Amino acid sequence: MTPAVRHWSLFVARRLGALAVSLWIVSMITFVVTRMVGNPVYLMLGPRYTEEQFQAAVARLGLDQPMWRQYLDYLGNLLSGDLGVSRYTASPVLNEMLARAPATLELSTFALILGVAWAVPAGIAAGRNPRGWFARFADLMARAGVAIPGFWLSLLLVFVFFAKLRWLPAPLGRIDDAFRAMPRPTGWMTLDALLAGNMAALGSALAHLLMPVIALAVTTSPSILQITRARTAEVMASDYIRAARAFGLSEAKVRRYALRNMLAPVLTMITMTYGFLISGTVLVEVVFTWPGLGLYAVNAMNHSDYEPVMGVVLFATAFYLILYMLADIVNAAVDPRTRSTA
Repeated sequence: MTPAVRHWSLFVARRLGALAVSLWIVSMITFVVTRMVGNPVYLMLGPRYTEEQFQAAVARLGLDQPMWRQYLDYLGNLLSGDLGVSRYTASPVLNEMLARAPATLELSTFALILGVAWAVPAGIAAGRNPRGWFARFADLMARAGVAIPGFWLSLLLVFVFFAKLRWLPAPLGRIDDAFRAMPRPTGWMTLDALLAGNMAALGSALAHLLMPVIALAVTTSPSILQITRARTAEVMASDYIRAARAFGLSEAKVRRYALRNMLAPVLTMITMTYGFLISGTVLVEVVFTWPGLGLYAVNAMNHSDYEPVMGVVLFATAFYLILYMLADIVNAAVDPRTRSTA
């Protein structure tokens, strides 16, 4: 094994080890917290039950066992790929999550694309001229995005563009009722409409996406704008950029050098934002009745349904950590300084 291969193998192994430990810690904390919130037996039995019925239900669900024993049983099932069964819907949690995950992934991905499309160019423009009027405008936009709650902006968009102007459809799902029977091989309404060649369905899917995507993009992209602006200003004021210009390099080459040196932190922030979007769509999904993982988790919490909440938390955590690990690998490949300390 060559030194380079050994270095990369150790690098990836360390990241995978950290991912496994993080997931274990999150599973343990979530397991304890969910069981401190409420007992699902009360909701399952209703207001009228006998003590014998209550005790029988507790024993059937295994809730009479010590918590450490319950956790070991859950961990054993988890390692075999079993996320349990929802006590409210009586369906396997894994199946329900697989059915709902495309809705959340589609919403989060479009929100990230829109956020990056405006935040990165705006950050670069503001960083190249930190004292200009556009830099002040970008700073105002970033502050507004941080200050505005996503659910409040969602409600405002619904009020303006649906209730008042009637420009966009009602916040009741992902597509109009006329297209609900459309085949869904991917679960992404936009992709499925394109695959089916149904432009009317595509327009309906995009119209339903527009308001939640704007709400998420506005409230989650300011961090991308700020890190892009700060890193651009730092790189453009650095000695090697001044030296490159002094040696007569073209402005196009100088910009390429600057872009490569600012890429790592911006890429990391984009990755972190995407991971946050997967778990941060909860309130927006509730406002728009979006049938994704966030709405699924909220409904499960309302019924003290442990397993779906655990499944959604672990999925969001794993997604975030995998993205972060991939960003580390890309940064190490792009930037030799990062690679030498990895």
